[in-house]
Amino acid sequence: MAMTTKARPFALLLASILIFSLLVQGEQSKVLLVQGIRAKDGDTALVQLSDGTRMDVRYASINAPGLDQCLGSKAQELNDELVKGKKIWLDVHPVKGGYEMAQGRVLAHVFLSATPTQTSSVSVLLVKAGMARLDVFNPSDTAIRNGDDFSVRYSDLIISAQIEAVKARRGIWRERCDRYAGSDLKIAAVKQWSDDEIVYILNRGKRPIDLAAGWTLTDASASDRNTLNLSEHITGTCLLPPGGIMQVHSGSIATGRGDEHTPCDQQAIDFYWTGRRIWNQDKDEARLYSPDGRLVDVYSYPLDWK
Repeated sequence: MAMTTKARPFALLLASILIFSLLVQGEQSKVLLVQGIRAKDGDTALVQLSDGTRMDVRYASINAPGLDQCLGSKAQELNDELVKGKKIWLDVHPVKGGYEMAQGRVLAHVFLSATPTQTSSVSVLLVKAGMARLDVFNPSDTAIRNGDDFSVRYSDLIISAQIEAVKARRGIWRERCDRYAGSDLKIAAVKQWSDDEIVYILNRGKRPIDLAAGWTLTDASASDRNTLNLSEHITGTCLLPPGGIMQVHSGSIATGRGDEHTPCDQQAIDFYWTGRRIWNQDKDEARLYSPDGRLVDVYSYPLDWK
């Protein structure tokens, strides 16, 4: 029996949701197709379900400035442009009694198509424009190992977009919003979860930077145990070219590999610091000091826009 014209759109909708469901990672996931009504701020939208019910959705894994903070109204404008009047796919996390919530809002990864990609992720588009920043909610290594990775499911896409925004000095990474905007060497992101913690150090200047000249990375404690002076671990020079990234790894992935690094003077350098865990899961900050001891950048989480 041939499919009727009226039945065809419904079948396509079901197929789209099925495709999305197969593509998302993790064991616990549900996909909802909703209508975007309007953006309430840079990381929250009002949406409508098929039965007419409306609810507020808080975007998972990112944080945008509030409406009264630097570029807050611009972030809302871009969010509104992305979601208002659009079909939106929500990847939500089912929990007992409903879905995971954040301050009375449904927590979700939000997409503009049935395929979760960099060009369909609303969070990625906001971060790429410099209107929001990576801010993972309560990462759990145990849950990640068990496959229930909702909190960090699309973090790789977000981190890639954030590195691009930091490099281009877009939005919140400009002088108006970032007190350390003048630094060419920046902490572009921190992945503080899993057995492979990573600090992404970016050279967004126009000249190579010798990381082995005395650049130092610490956490909030600044203890000797959690202080990395690269000159003490790398022999000779280690140039990071313009646009290049050094990924500083800690955690079990670096066990037995301390001080090991891929070749310098490359666009991507991996440095294995220690098999110990360095970064606190829920609250910490990465601090970067120049060879003359000046604090040139601070990357804090969770994000505080004050």
